[in-house]
Amino acid sequence: MRRLTIKRPVGPIVVSYHGEADASRPPILFVHPINLKGAAWAEIVPAFADRFTIVPDMRGFGDSPPAEQYDLARWAQDCIDAVDRAGIDRFHAIGGSLGGAISVYLAAAEPKRVLSVVAVGSQLYSQDPDNAAVLATLEHHTVKEMFELILPKYALGPNASAEVVAKTIALRNPNEKDDIRRVWRAACAADIRAHVASVSCPVTVLTGEFDLTCPPAAGAEMAAALHAPHVLLPGIGHLPMLEDPPALIAAIKAHLAHAESRR
Repeated sequence: MRRLTIKRPVGPIVVSYHGEADASRPPILFVHPINLKGAAWAEIVPAFADRFTIVPDMRGFGDSPPAEQYDLARWAQDCIDAVDRAGIDRFHAIGGSLGGAISVYLAAAEPKRVLSVVAVGSQLYSQDPDNAAVLATLEHHTVKEMFELILPKYALGPNASAEVVAKTIALRNPNEKDDIRRVWRAACAADIRAHVASVSCPVTVLTGEFDLTCPPAAGAEMAAALHAPHVLLPGIGHLPMLEDPPALIAAIKAHLAHAESRR
């Protein structure tokens, strides 16, 4: 693994690169969920060791510093900068939660570059644009306390072990309250409904059976808008990459096999 800081006029981002480029095996960009680090994919990436993989910490997350502004287009630019830094042209985009919406946005904006998309626990737009529960909790608790309360309740399924809960909390956004609020408001304002018609590549939407943040109905709506299959992952909440890595790996591999057979 190579972990690099990409310096830019709009502020640096930190990106992890795994493996070596192989023209016969298109690279994968992994886009992390809201308020988690790119390391949320740590148990998924090794299953694709035969490919070059790109795992950024987008602005305001993980080891990348906070920024003055956040929105869907800026986070998408972080992803493109991470891909461009590696000299990669075409790639698959796999995103969790907000990362799934960003991946679809990328497919619409860069149709000649994005080969396919897997959206994991994602939706077209926020069903709770005010995110009142999160912001109210943040008013009365520290950031760490807020994540300790919110993540087990809204992000993880009822079968998540104490180990998975602890791992998820350890991957939380490390920034202060004001930045957390700005990130969350920007994420909740993200709306890709105007972009789906421009997506021409294969897409698969995966949703955990017990996902409360982007529930199965929202995943089904997203899949229908993209003319994509909607796969329900049993026993899982919002974060399959942490709750059941083998199930998610199998679903991603099935998607890639289908998408690449079409090429």
